[in-house]
Amino acid sequence: MEKVCNVSDVLENTMKGFFVKNRYILIAHVGGNFYAVDAVCPHMGGFLPIGKLEDHTIICPVHGSQYDVKTGKLVKDVSSLLKLVTGGGSRDLNSYPVEIKDEAIFISL
Repeated sequence: MEKVCNVSDVLENTMKGFFVKNRYILIAHVGGNFYAVDAVCPHMGGFLPIGKLEDHTIICPVHGSQYDVKTGKLVKDVSSLLKLVTGGGSRDLNSYPVEIKDEAIFISL
């Protein structure tokens, strides 16, 4: 388990990005729970923590791909036209188990 941050660093209904073990990780705090997924959109490298968080959905700030913060699953891909122009669509994010210990957030990489 790797320490990412303190519980107080990520307020309810927000998300933040952290650099852990040479990876950018997004921590989201939704519904009293903490979730951890990749912080970089696999479509074209958008930094997801500067996107939008709507309920349990992360929206990429670059092309609007949407991901379920609980699982990392792609719930809405880029448009068909954008797939043609950029050479492909997106895919699921990696999701990481989260554990809270002594007011700190830890994840398994």
